[in-house]
Amino acid sequence: MIVVALLVGYLVGSVPTAGMLGLMWGVDLRGEGTGNPGAANALRTAGAWLALSVLVVEAIKGYAAVTAGAWLGDETGAVAAGLGAVAGNVYNVWYRFGGGKGLGISLGVLAGVWPIVLLPTLGVLVVAVLISRSSGIASLAAIGALVASSLVWMVNVWPTGGVAPGALLVVLAMGMGSLLFWKHWRDSPLSGSHHPASPSPASPGRR
Repeated sequence: MIVVALLVGYLVGSVPTAGMLGLMWGVDLRGEGTGNPGAANALRTAGAWLALSVLVVEAIKGYAAVTAGAWLGDETGAVAAGLGAVAGNVYNVWYRFGGGKGLGISLGVLAGVWPIVLLPTLGVLVVAVLISRSSGIASLAAIGALVASSLVWMVNVWPTGGVAPGALLVVLAMGMGSLLFWKHWRDSPLSGSHHPASPSPASPGRR
């Protein structure tokens, strides 16, 4: 059932909702801005409402995947489905294994599996953005904080609000980190190949 949970999570995560929402706003997120079907590019190309819509829907997908995984295989199924959902978002079969950067759906996965760490991780992300002025560096900092937190939680057996503290948290954090790392590294100044995209002005018809 764990393999089934992983596949279900992948299918849920791969539903191209960001692209669909973009088209409802009259925006082709794959063809404008950075070409990334995610909240950051939605903000760049069409504004805050589309970005918020994309973020919320992606988070709901992550939470839904975890819920389905828990039904299929308890805590292990929940973690497997959560990792599958992140993989489906980042390496999306409908986008020829391209896709988003996985942050929105990761928030939903954490809300379902490990909600108590969600706000601290978001705090690290926001502080790192303010200090570095780079979303890529901030995302890498949040990934690092999540992996470190999983080890601290496992050692101290602190409550998670979701799955039991232990090796599953480490698997979740390291799995998510591995899936998210490359795209955020590539888009950070640390990679040496970062070229910020110029914002695409929204047309008068966009909301």
